[in-house]
Amino acid sequence: MKLIGKMKRMSFILLLALLSAFSFEAKGQDTEQMIQIPLPQWLEIKGSTLSKDSILVGEQVVWSTRMALPQQQELVFVPYAGIVEAEKAPIDVIHDLQLDTISIKNGIKELDAKVLLTSFDSGYYKLPLMVALTPQGDTIYLDSPFLDVTNTPVDTANFVKHPIKGQAKYPVTLKEVLPWAILAIVVLVVAYILYRYIRYRRQNRDFFGKPIVQDPPHIIALRELDKLRGEKLWQNGKEKLYYTGITDTLREYIEARFGVNAMEQTSSEIMGELKGKEIEERCYRELDELFKTADLVKFAKYIPQVHENEEAIPVAVRFVNSTFEQKLQEEKQNGEEK
Repeated sequence: MKLIGKMKRMSFILLLALLSAFSFEAKGQDTEQMIQIPLPQWLEIKGSTLSKDSILVGEQVVWSTRMALPQQQELVFVPYAGIVEAEKAPIDVIHDLQLDTISIKNGIKELDAKVLLTSFDSGYYKLPLMVALTPQGDTIYLDSPFLDVTNTPVDTANFVKHPIKGQAKYPVTLKEVLPWAILAIVVLVVAYILYRYIRYRRQNRDFFGKPIVQDPPHIIALRELDKLRGEKLWQNGKEKLYYTGITDTLREYIEARFGVNAMEQTSSEIMGELKGKEIEERCYRELDELFKTADLVKFAKYIPQVHENEEAIPVAVRFVNSTFEQKLQEEKQNGEEK
């Protein structure tokens, strides 16, 4: 029950504070009339002082009011910023009222109400009064001191007019230059690497300028065919992959050996191109049969016989060896004629 009563009392005090603030703003009572209202007998004002009697424009000052009252008596102060705004006083509240308990002796507590103020208008001002409320419904107005706000004095006697200075220039430090220098070096190194790569790539050389030795087409083809033989694709049911590897290897070899665009042509087109070349009849016929079988496997889901799978790579190898030997004979004949 005590807790409920205390909560009701605090709610009442807060309500009184709000009502008093609105009433204070609406009525616009003048300061002189407020000062004439006497203080309650139980409240004693022990001092109301400013930390500075005079301040420069923009400086800060603390207004402190010390009071003594019974320990059980409660006071609720109206926010001082609202009072200043209501009176349109030429001051600004930096930190609103803070109430601190200084001491409690013999049933009397001593409180200190502080507020931090400043002003940006010069003049001699009477500060707005502090306003406090009691649970009994009383409104208490605490007297306020005067504040002298002055501008910064200018020594006109010794004042010397100086020309406007240009923009200050500071020396460049190593810490500022170092990141840019590192970035420039990195860019130059990357540019040099790209230049060497592109230049030597066109000349069929590696990065260090050494010629890149490429295997002749027949060596490449025979190596790929031997690799396919070792993978045992058709033995594991991968006939399509098996014949695709063989025909792709032959297409690359035919393109390098005879200058035929075999990678972009169909099997019949390739055979048509090779018909005019000097190729052994047997090799030509076997190659034609190999391409036809491969097309059936790749596009018609044909399952070749075991002997067809076994003969596919030997046919391709015979074609490569036969056409390579024929090339060697042609080069030999051309050399003898010269």
